[in-house]
Amino acid sequence: MFAAKKRFSGLLLMLAIIMILAACSSGTGSTATEQTSAAGTETTTASSETNTDTSSGSDNSNATRIYKSLSGDVEIPAEPKRIVTDMYVSDLLALGVKPVGAVQYYLENPFYADQVAGIESIGDRAAVSMEKVVALNPDLIITYSDQASEIESYQKIAPTVVIPYGTFTNVHDEIRGFGELMNKSEAAEAWLKTYDERIEAARAKVKTVIKPEETFSILEVSDKSYYGYGDNFGRGGQAVYSALQLAPLEITKKELMGDTQWKEISREVVGDYAGDHIFLTVGENNKNYQGDSIWKSLPAVKNNQVYELLEDRYWYFDPIAIQGQAEEFADMIVERAEQNRK
Repeated sequence: MFAAKKRFSGLLLMLAIIMILAACSSGTGSTATEQTSAAGTETTTASSETNTDTSSGSDNSNATRIYKSLSGDVEIPAEPKRIVTDMYVSDLLALGVKPVGAVQYYLENPFYADQVAGIESIGDRAAVSMEKVVALNPDLIITYSDQASEIESYQKIAPTVVIPYGTFTNVHDEIRGFGELMNKSEAAEAWLKTYDERIEAARAKVKTVIKPEETFSILEVSDKSYYGYGDNFGRGGQAVYSALQLAPLEITKKELMGDTQWKEISREVVGDYAGDHIFLTVGENNKNYQGDSIWKSLPAVKNNQVYELLEDRYWYFDPIAIQGQAEEFADMIVERAEQNRK
């Protein structure tokens, strides 16, 4: 009987010790890990608070990391859920990320019009409404703005990453750059794989009707002059020269494919900037452009190798638009070649 009582007392003591040790090890705290990416070292800090959202197995809602932007280090959410951007809608959509707000002009992009349902407008390019941005309660803002006052306003609302206009010069660098920013490099590579396949098909189509030595120009007509464009300033430049790899004039390479991507061209010298083929941006007021005697004397005009581009569709220069434009240009060139053979 005594031996049984002694064993029972021992069991109670062991149980008490186990309970004390368990209580000591259950205190809350935080953990930090470091990971290295293409942009540099990123530090991720995660809270160990209980997640009230039972759809997730663990709580990373307060986790952050350091993104090394061109303007300096920015602490951003590890997994942002409510992103507001001005112009980078396409880059996010390509990665399977839908922002909660964007500038109206970029929501009207015809090349991804079927993907923007539910994205709120934050105003136009010239006047973003900070009140609307605040109301959307973003946890990350991505902007191309170079206005210090606007950037400062954004920074007061949420962590802000500034990616200046023209930072990326080709689709691959741009999508991979956003893949790094959003921690979605695998999604970026998957999108680029499809992009490369579609662009290669468009190039092959063009090669059936265009000789390597044939040159292409990108012009825009205005009331008193023309404008010439390079390979990174909209009007189809990236689609023509980078995606389809069509040949520019030497003067285009020299004057319009560096830091300067556009210039005004007087009507008297437009011939110097006119290739064998011309992509001509027009507005509603000058469609079916006839031009003056100098314009009519250009070989591209005489040979019916001028392709009119409506400005509202071809001003866009984002990855999804470039992909669509390249395919449309390839179809235009092949269709025109077939017409001219008849």
